[in-house]
Amino acid sequence: MLITAAFSRAESVLWGDFSSDDMSATLRVLTAFGAKFEGVEGGVKITPAVKVERAEADCGESGSTLRFAVPLAAALGIETTFIGAKRLSERPMEELLNCLKDHGVKVAGEGFPLTISGKLSAGDYIIDRSRSSQFVTGLLLALPLLNGDSTLTVHGEASKTYIDITLDVLKNSGAQITKQENTFFIRGGGYSVSGERKAEGDWSNAAFWMVAGLLGEGISIGNLNPSSRQGDRLVAELLRQAGGNLSWENGRLTVKPSELHSITFDADDIPDAVPAMSVALAAAKGTSVITGVKRLRIKESDRLTAVIDMLTRLGVAVTYFSADDALKIEGVPHFTGGTLSSYNDHRLAMAGAVAAVRAVSPVTITGAEAVKKSYPAFFADYESLRTTE
Repeated sequence: MLITAAFSRAESVLWGDFSSDDMSATLRVLTAFGAKFEGVEGGVKITPAVKVERAEADCGESGSTLRFAVPLAAALGIETTFIGAKRLSERPMEELLNCLKDHGVKVAGEGFPLTISGKLSAGDYIIDRSRSSQFVTGLLLALPLLNGDSTLTVHGEASKTYIDITLDVLKNSGAQITKQENTFFIRGGGYSVSGERKAEGDWSNAAFWMVAGLLGEGISIGNLNPSSRQGDRLVAELLRQAGGNLSWENGRLTVKPSELHSITFDADDIPDAVPAMSVALAAAKGTSVITGVKRLRIKESDRLTAVIDMLTRLGVAVTYFSADDALKIEGVPHFTGGTLSSYNDHRLAMAGAVAAVRAVSPVTITGAEAVKKSYPAFFADYESLRTTE
């Protein structure tokens, strides 16, 4: 929503929480691309970008910012040097960069700094999304900015629900995109955002509170859209399948303490839900299986290894079967507690904190500041929920 507003024709206001590191990275990059942002209470006022020739784009640790900004810079013809922190330079980019090079963009550098120059022209694009749906989103955001119509043909399967979110935002931003089978038809001409818009509540972060409510003493969660296109909305249904008591009451998702049982589900479309779901299923009776988890290795951490390590340290038997791409979790009544590493991964830090609800001894999380990536207020919210005896 920030991106479409930044390259629209009129000023607009977006209501939402912009305090996370990933949001800060996006704001930095869009500012480097010529947009202006003014903080207002509860949101930000956006002045569309003016033309710039060159820019340095600091993406921090945000893979989405990098993968969205690279094709945007190419579409705008901005010679841009991209930099980033920690594991960002290791995140896959080859498919996206090769696609841009096939359309006249020059790429210099391996890892960071990464410099692109040249300008995309309208035409026929092909991308493989097997390693990241963010490649598709980046192109879907960039191609409407070209002078002329384009097609984008997508191969491979990965996180379709994230692309659904993109299409929903683009439709509401004035972009004209239609789809036939695996090809998108994209009308050039830019965006038409004006007035005020509000960002949805985040189902991915809400997943941790759902698990906390089930394992603890219940919780009520507001500001969630029950018909959202966000894939992690499915976490509520998965937890219901596992025996969780979740219902909508007065516009809020109410979660009551529940005895959970094992389930099997495919995480290919909702990989970000695995840390939260792994904690819930580790506390469920029986043996649960999560398939479609191999892409977790290329997140902020090797998230597959990190989840296995977290659960093992909590006294849970967990095994990964590479031939089946399946994670098997043996549920236990309580966790042992102990010291966990966040692996510098926001979702692992939050998962470990939620696991403490069912632990028989304290849980210590090293690198807990990783939550700043998506949810800086997580531990303050956690503390506010403490019960008193």
